[in-house]
Amino acid sequence: MILDWDKLRVFYHVAKAKSFNRAACHLNISQSSLSRSVQQLEYLLKVQLFNRVPKGLILTKQGQILFEKVKEMAVSLGDAETTLQEESSEPQGNIKVATTVALANIWLIEIIPDFLASYPKIKLDIIGSDEELDIKAREVDVSIRPFVTDEPDLVHEYLFSCCLQLYASPEYLQKFGCPQTVNDLDHHQIITFSESRIKPHDYVDWILWVGKAPGGYKRKPYIRINSSKGASRFAELGLGIVALSKEFPGIENMNLVSILPDVKGPTIDIYYAYPLSLKTLKRVQVFGEYLAKSVPKNSRRGIDIRNLNTPHIHKKNKIDLAVVSR
Repeated sequence: MILDWDKLRVFYHVAKAKSFNRAACHLNISQSSLSRSVQQLEYLLKVQLFNRVPKGLILTKQGQILFEKVKEMAVSLGDAETTLQEESSEPQGNIKVATTVALANIWLIEIIPDFLASYPKIKLDIIGSDEELDIKAREVDVSIRPFVTDEPDLVHEYLFSCCLQLYASPEYLQKFGCPQTVNDLDHHQIITFSESRIKPHDYVDWILWVGKAPGGYKRKPYIRINSSKGASRFAELGLGIVALSKEFPGIENMNLVSILPDVKGPTIDIYYAYPLSLKTLKRVQVFGEYLAKSVPKNSRRGIDIRNLNTPHIHKKNKIDLAVVSR
């Protein structure tokens, strides 16, 4: 039996989206056409591929088996397409980049114009999200993140390290006073990220735990927001104390001052990661080289983590918050 690739492709995107409606928007195909294509595929295979539930679609056991096989096919076809594009001597083609919202808004937005001017035939699709996207399944081509999974078929290129520090506005400190010890934070207004953003990046919640005994109660935030830019802006407006990376450009121009400078936050390693199968692609190579040359000026490079007395986010984001207790 020969299966129609178009129907398999439709099934693949519906399975990824877990919804006919979302898949239809992604593929720019009507929802009825997608549903009909999946029904035809189920008829040909004589199996049910999805269970319909109120919140969307769930793959059946047979559907999951087919999805894994089709995913492998999609990756192989993508590799073939990129290899053919590499026949040109000049780097060209699309790069789908996944990064955090903060890195996209604070760093990449400043350096990308010069890269595109140098490589006009390369097109970038930058996705700023704090959700992990699957590089191996080619949801994206490359990733620029502080959290790197240890996979043998992924290449991890270290870019830079940054350290979280506590900040508040002069207006806030004038009104509420400046904390003198880490325990004083218990009596201050804390700005942090929404709980939906915290996992798997536990270090962003560091300000709530610092100075606390392991297993103890954490501080209650005054404001939660799912945006680094929003958190820093709230702090500038005098609404509380926030933990921000001191290395990123622009922070020196904010209406913020450093507090408790001896309290060192987690040091976070940023990596450029991509599948091993893309290592020889010119566009992936030149993009990585450009990122390495364009790291934030104040960031640290080549740190030996064995010499650090502060928690360090290196490949995996496991930190011992008791290390920074005061």
